[in-house]
Amino acid sequence: MMLMMLRMDGRSTALEDPERPGEGLAGAFGSRLTELREDKGWKQRELSRRAEIDPGRLSKLERGVARVSVPELIRLSLALGAGLDELVFGAGVNLEKKWYRLFQELEKAGGPQAVDFATRWLQALVVGYHQPTGVVPGGPRDVEERHGTR
Repeated sequence: MMLMMLRMDGRSTALEDPERPGEGLAGAFGSRLTELREDKGWKQRELSRRAEIDPGRLSKLERGVARVSVPELIRLSLALGAGLDELVFGAGVNLEKKWYRLFQELEKAGGPQAVDFATRWLQALVVGYHQPTGVVPGGPRDVEERHGTR
């Protein structure tokens, strides 16, 4: 039987099936734990020392053959400088990198003017684009006001 933990951001995580240990949440947690440790350039023994977890226990957690306790989760989070949600569910989407890549593609396709236009357009969306009351862009009153014929 496979259970799913639904998240507000639309990503779901499979909960571990008691019939098959090491798969599901514990296995995914172990992979994330290993990745975060290796990103720091640490050996298991270093993380074990910093998180005050027995090296054998840490090895089992990383292999997904043991379930992490709440106190261990907190100590690992503090030692790695990662949030509890990142340890349990994985890193969230990094929008900054996506936006940077999109602006690079836009600049390559349309040049600096396209990037400038996109930046102004996004700012208008975020801040809110307000026209003066009664003036429709491109409408007769707008044209009259811009050309001084009114």
